[in-house]
Amino acid sequence: MVLNRTTLQNRCRNAVVGIKKDLASVANITLDAVNYTPTTLMALFQSYIDLADAAVTARASWLLAVQKEQAARATIVAALAALRAYVLLAYSQKAVDTLADFGFSPKKVVVKTAETKAKAATKAAATKAAHKKTVSPEPVTPATTTTNPAPAVTPPAPAPTKS
Repeated sequence: MVLNRTTLQNRCRNAVVGIKKDLASVANITLDAVNYTPTTLMALFQSYIDLADAAVTARASWLLAVQKEQAARATIVAALAALRAYVLLAYSQKAVDTLADFGFSPKKVVVKTAETKAKAATKAAATKAAHKKTVSPEPVTPATTTTNPAPAVTPPAPAPTKS
């Protein structure tokens, strides 16, 4: 059975309390062929408790450090992009040595071959044709309806009166 850190820490704490309460007067405790005094056994368990607490504290510190790093990251990335733009504006794209001083590299120039351009044109034409098919709806003929005149309303005849 594997115990998680919290469960094992709690068991060690309980063992220390139990040793203080019930085994303090025992001179020698033998566990798995190892002799302990109550004091050394309590120190053994306390050492694990301290190490586990230190691990939790270290993890919390690490998580906080990571959170701070991630918060600063967006600002730093934006500042680097702005610095690159400034250096390019001040020294031009051709100042490769100056760009390298800042750790930047010149923008790569992509040279397209005639074959690549032809394939792109063919693809664009096919896409345009496909869009025309989906956009052009079939012509719709308006529906014709006939209206029937409303029935004439004749007032009811007055009821005969007795005199």
